[in-house]
Amino acid sequence: MNYTSAQDISGSTKTDVLSDLLSLIRIDGSVLSEVRCGGEWGIDMESGNGVPFHYVTEGECWLISNEKPRKLSKGDMVIAMHWPRHALSSSPNGPLLTARELVARNEMTFWTGGTLDRPNILQAGTEEKDVSILSGIFSLNGRGAKLLIDQLPSMMHLQVEEQHLAPELKMALDFIHYESQIKRPGYIAVASRLMDLLFIQVLRSAISQPDVSIGLLAGLVDPNISRTLSAIHAAPSHHWTVASLAREAGMSRTGFAERFRQVIGVTPIQYLTRWRMTIAEDLLVQSNETIEHIRTRLGYDSGFVFARAFRAHSGVSPREYRIARRQAD
Repeated sequence: MNYTSAQDISGSTKTDVLSDLLSLIRIDGSVLSEVRCGGEWGIDMESGNGVPFHYVTEGECWLISNEKPRKLSKGDMVIAMHWPRHALSSSPNGPLLTARELVARNEMTFWTGGTLDRPNILQAGTEEKDVSILSGIFSLNGRGAKLLIDQLPSMMHLQVEEQHLAPELKMALDFIHYESQIKRPGYIAVASRLMDLLFIQVLRSAISQPDVSIGLLAGLVDPNISRTLSAIHAAPSHHWTVASLAREAGMSRTGFAERFRQVIGVTPIQYLTRWRMTIAEDLLVQSNETIEHIRTRLGYDSGFVFARAFRAHSGVSPREYRIARRQAD
């Protein structure tokens, strides 16, 4: 990824902030399952690591979570951004079987990370299939993931009827559904690329959701704030101030500072620092640049100030972070 230098900044700079963030997100693994349900059934998804989704391809079912039970129909998709405990069921109060128990009962492979070499075909319930659900899990890595996911609702529901499910998202899901039912070589490669595409489309669709009223995605659709985000992402090393960012937004300093915090949830300078540290984390792991060069690229004249900001963000020094992440990878 090319992180623009300060001298490249101008008032006309346009940066696709979402693409900028997505370039820092990697899907380390994924799993796809087609769940065929009939009669009385229920699946307890418990909680875990990753971002699970469920797409109803046939029939109707209920989503049970810490909110009011919600009916899902064909074409509906649910994304559990923080993987809270939730369940899918034939009725709001039906008996539940854990996902692990269901996989074992069907003699399939339970996902513990990575990418399975085939989709799981699971049968749930006591009668012939009248509901079909395509379920999957995005296993995310990369420094951009936390910046995006932390600011999204815990449970997102995309409905075709309300036109929140973009056509390209539905097309990607239908293609995954087709791929899960045929047996050809190269499944892992195809599934991985499709999951990449699907995750991007999920985030693009999420921008239009009424419950995304605060956070980075909300900022992308705010005309004034989005200009400021583009400027920051175009030149993170620039010596930005609240006043100069307000000029990018075309607002007064006071009005801009208040609006930015209201929409994004943090102050402009806090966001700038968070983005710089996100870039620093990526460069420390993905490049061989020296720490001194990285801090200079990000606009820090003082090594002490950079190290202090990095420790406040990541909990360790830049050197400790680089060593730990490379050993983990």
